[in-house]
Amino acid sequence: PHPCGLSVCLLFLCVLPHFTAQLKVVGPDHPVTATVGQSIVLPCHLSPSLNAQSMAVRWIRRHNTETVHQYEDGEDLYVEQMREYQGRTELSHDGLSRGTLDLQIVSVRPSDDGTYVCTVEGAAGYAEATVELEVAAIGSSPLVSLEGYQGGGIQVVCRSSGWFPEPEVLWKDPRGQRLPSVSQRHSHDERGLFEIEHSLSVTGEADGNLSCVVRNSRLGQEKESSLHISAPFFHDAHAWKVALAVMMVAVLMLITDLILFSVHWFKTRGKILTGQGRNHLVAKGCFQRASALDTLTLLVPAEEVSLDPDTAHPQLILSEDCRSVRWGDTRQNLPNSQKRFDSSFCVLGRKGFIVGKHWWEVEGEVGAESHWAVGVARESLRRKGPIKLSPDKGIWAVRYWKGKLEALTSPPTPLSLSPVPKRIRVCLDCTGGQVTFVNADNGAEIYTFRSFPLVWGRICPWFCVEKGAVRLGPRNSTPHTHAPHPTSSPASEASCPSPDAPSAPLLAPAAADGQLSSAQTQGAASG
Repeated sequence: PHPCGLSVCLLFLCVLPHFTAQLKVVGPDHPVTATVGQSIVLPCHLSPSLNAQSMAVRWIRRHNTETVHQYEDGEDLYVEQMREYQGRTELSHDGLSRGTLDLQIVSVRPSDDGTYVCTVEGAAGYAEATVELEVAAIGSSPLVSLEGYQGGGIQVVCRSSGWFPEPEVLWKDPRGQRLPSVSQRHSHDERGLFEIEHSLSVTGEADGNLSCVVRNSRLGQEKESSLHISAPFFHDAHAWKVALAVMMVAVLMLITDLILFSVHWFKTRGKILTGQGRNHLVAKGCFQRASALDTLTLLVPAEEVSLDPDTAHPQLILSEDCRSVRWGDTRQNLPNSQKRFDSSFCVLGRKGFIVGKHWWEVEGEVGAESHWAVGVARESLRRKGPIKLSPDKGIWAVRYWKGKLEALTSPPTPLSLSPVPKRIRVCLDCTGGQVTFVNADNGAEIYTFRSFPLVWGRICPWFCVEKGAVRLGPRNSTPHTHAPHPTSSPASEASCPSPDAPSAPLLAPAAADGQLSSAQTQGAASG
């Protein structure tokens, strides 16, 4: 053989082991996308394919170099694993023999979003590759609602939740033109998903369908909801027209009440209501007008109110008949829908109201530990995250706390009542724009919220229980009524139940273990 050729061969044989011993780790050349809640595999492999069973494999987060998953000496090691990944990662041991270093992450969370580093170390050295994980989630369909008149226009609000990453929000007028939001609020829920609330002020030029579009640019998907606003709404946005409309409504109400009073007077004058009459409430304590109407008596049937379990906070426990609710110290595993309160311990009634007069009775547990509130709220009330309990946020209620009652104004108004009533009659007058709370035991007025916005949407019974329990009054049952005495005080005139025939309590004393008592259970069954 030629001496030069022999030298070249010897040199090649010496260098060959050096090249074959070099480690190379290969990851994907594009981001990996995963949806919240699903499982995802982060791909990574050795090139060329080598048996990695005797090597040390470690997946880390680039931003903090902490361990996501570790494999060494033929087994998985969890001592250094980040807490948020415990029980959610798996490295396929079968694939290691073929040089596959894929990492599976189950139940993907928004916090998993970001860059991962796949590292391997063996006798031949150290190598690594990066993998970009993009987490995404599609939220709920936007909820578009009218909030009231503002600055000569109508304030419209678009709400949606369950998005990741932060979504884009777009308003479109009837011609498809983009409209700017006048205010926007973004927040996170307990899972790290985004909640959005954008508001817009529209004028008569936007007569027609107004659309709110929420878009996830990462997935290229969007959800859209529309609201049709007709021209008469914009006419009402002018102050003088609002005043005229209010005056006309007041006149019509006066005429209606006079007619009803005349009919009632000829049927029942001077007589105590019996039989069928006891199925109605003499609602003077609930629905008082101006002084000229104070002598009118209006019969209003009680509402059949029940609780909506789809809106209840996971720590609220509802009875089978959905007529009572108590606070529990453990969070139930319930679907996190757009309707459900996830931070404030609230639940809405199933039934909502837009017009007319409505009333129902509620009884709450009283005691040093009890903490509850009852009243009404907008159906479009924010459900996700903490809620300020005040009229400007769409809640009109009274609260029992530390043995006392207070009206949830802003700030709260203490109510000096002795004794503190635990049976409360909630009287909603959508037409007159007010909510009155009445002591159901003696008919005395507790507090009245007046001057509701003219555009408020549907109003629902609202309950909040942070300690103790609250129960609705029995169905088809109303207190005894009596003819008012000529010299009665305003408080006694508001009285519907007869003082000498008090109604039975709706709630029995709390059981020692904090559960609903047997009396409550029987009441629920009978209701």
